[in-house]
Amino acid sequence: MKKVVGLGACVLDTLIVCDKYPTEDTKQKAESVFVSGGGPVGNALVVMSKLGVETDVIGAFADDNAGTYLLDDFKKLNVGIEHSVRVPNTASFTSYIVLSENTQTRTCVFDRGTVPDDPDNVCRTAIDAADVLHLDGNYLQSAIAAAKYAKEKGVKVSLDAGGLYPNIEKLLPFVDILIPSAEFAQGLTGKGTIPEAMKELWERYKPEILVVTDGSNGGYYYENGEAVHYDSVKVKAVDTNGAGDTFHGAFVAAYCNGKGLKECCNFASAVAGYKCANKGVRGLSFKDFK
Repeated sequence: MKKVVGLGACVLDTLIVCDKYPTEDTKQKAESVFVSGGGPVGNALVVMSKLGVETDVIGAFADDNAGTYLLDDFKKLNVGIEHSVRVPNTASFTSYIVLSENTQTRTCVFDRGTVPDDPDNVCRTAIDAADVLHLDGNYLQSAIAAAKYAKEKGVKVSLDAGGLYPNIEKLLPFVDILIPSAEFAQGLTGKGTIPEAMKELWERYKPEILVVTDGSNGGYYYENGEAVHYDSVKVKAVDTNGAGDTFHGAFVAAYCNGKGLKECCNFASAVAGYKCANKGVRGLSFKDFK
């Protein structure tokens, strides 16, 4: 069985479902409220685990109630936690997310917490045993240190490039599987179209795999010097929060199972579509995709 270790944002989400977005400075009844583990790397690892890939979360967690919840949740969902560390007197990464049933969109307000970005908290031994190191650009100094070490050991590095964080370009030379959002790709390169941005990204960084996601429009993969479009799976969206995380988790799982580039994109798109048609990520089984 292939193994993936992940380092990045593991977030305690409070999700608030409303029929429509609240009007500013008013009160509104929620349709439902639920708490869940979240974050790009956190959700991706859970999806991979549910798809049959051995997974392990590394890096630092706060020594607070939210940190305990997150680690207990990973353990319950068969994501290894033995190579993570707890940092005393720190606060966890948390977010509050409003889901609009009317527009089928989500709005997020977050607090990054106070867990330090310290490369000494990265367990190199866990990376030694992995086939892929999955990152999301959070805790950038730790991510760069982990990626450099993975490259030295011949471990593939995957990046969910969803946000244009300061200095994120310092991580990109170490990435083998680069999957940015369209916003990231065009924002970083300054190009007006996704194919132009992909060509620029490939020329700059030469990743083994380059895929750009574009939400409900599907996306593109880069093959033989050309950007090739793949379609999204059309569903009646119930909850789009975590769709990108799910795509990345499913893509890496398919890659670990030896699928080709086009097949990985189509598989990941189908799994992400299924997620959008259902609430949450971590409570879904994904059993029909194994």
